[in-house]
Amino acid sequence: MSKRIKIFLLAIIYTLTSLSIFSVQASKVTYSKTLEQIYKSKDVYTETQKRLTEFNKNYSNITYLFSAGKSVQKRDLSVIKIGSGSKKIFINAAHHPREYIGTILTLNQIQNLLEAYASNGSIDGQKVRNLLDNQVTFYFMPLVNPDGVQICVSGSPSYYFNANKVDLNHNYDALWFKKITSTYSTGTKVFSEPETQAVRDLCLNIEFDLTLAYHAAGNIIYWYFGQEGADRTRDLTYANMLKTTTGYSLVSPSNYKSSTSGFKDWCVQKLKIPSFTLEVGGKRGITKPVEWSYYSTIWNENKLIPVRIAKQLMTQAKFNSDKKTSLIYKSNLFREGQIISLDGKQYIAEKDVTLLAGKISDSQKEKLNLTEIYINKIPYINLETLAECLKLNFKFEKSSNTVYIS
Repeated sequence: MSKRIKIFLLAIIYTLTSLSIFSVQASKVTYSKTLEQIYKSKDVYTETQKRLTEFNKNYSNITYLFSAGKSVQKRDLSVIKIGSGSKKIFINAAHHPREYIGTILTLNQIQNLLEAYASNGSIDGQKVRNLLDNQVTFYFMPLVNPDGVQICVSGSPSYYFNANKVDLNHNYDALWFKKITSTYSTGTKVFSEPETQAVRDLCLNIEFDLTLAYHAAGNIIYWYFGQEGADRTRDLTYANMLKTTTGYSLVSPSNYKSSTSGFKDWCVQKLKIPSFTLEVGGKRGITKPVEWSYYSTIWNENKLIPVRIAKQLMTQAKFNSDKKTSLIYKSNLFREGQIISLDGKQYIAEKDVTLLAGKISDSQKEKLNLTEIYINKIPYINLETLAECLKLNFKFEKSSNTVYIS
């Protein structure tokens, strides 16, 4: 048998084996709770964490679960990354507690993508495996405000704030103004809250190309915050696609300054990227969470959204330059320092090593010093050597410009 034929046969066997593994994996996936049980739970945070952990365990070849920070009451602000494409999309939900139907929707969207990937299936005519392997990476944060959601489900169904009684979606740096009463606050300053700080740092570190936030209710789409020219044309194209897909109405741009300092507003104004707020659930949920009976309609309106925004994103000519190298250390986003890539290697400022890893022994310091370089007269240490010293795994993902140490 010729060498060429052998290689060809091995390639076929590998492909069939891979497909078999994915099929078996998909068929065996079970979850501790249904989405309805999570929605009706008195501990939505814990059940959401469990579901994200189950996703990460069952689809570990394509997912990575990490925390972007902590809430006021020290709950993890969990993010699940799906894919390894170079273009990056961030989808979040539950800035406002009583609107946590978006949490369930994002969990469903995650599951839909993962199951299609595992079965080598398609969504909306798009091969999901090709999309996630070669084009796009999704980052989902289903619970931006876990403390508030817990307050909501524990007897205060109309609750709208975080644990500090701050409206998180009026705490971003986009025409922010201070307003504090006995029952309501926009915060003492922009990004005064740990939840909005975490979202901000995630966006600044990962450098998304597009963001989408789920709220409830109204069946409307917010898309505009002062963008003009090519950016306005670009974002209106997305907005019209979202309108066609969901059947929701576009909010007129004529009076956009009447509601400011939202997450979408900040992304549009300061990050200069397409960003959208989708209000799901019809007119329900204004004073209490959306009734579960409406969920099937919400799902049917939104199940194609991740893939459709990804396909639209791939038609863009202008993207983020992705200059920053981000670091996820022991499943936590490293937010405090800067990582630099140089000649294919990644470095951390020497002053940040202790902040990142804690106390370093003299022998470890000696080894690290051998990798020391100076950038603008500041000493930097090689991250791969640091991981080796700490007996941790090191991985650099070029497509997302991210270092993982675990």
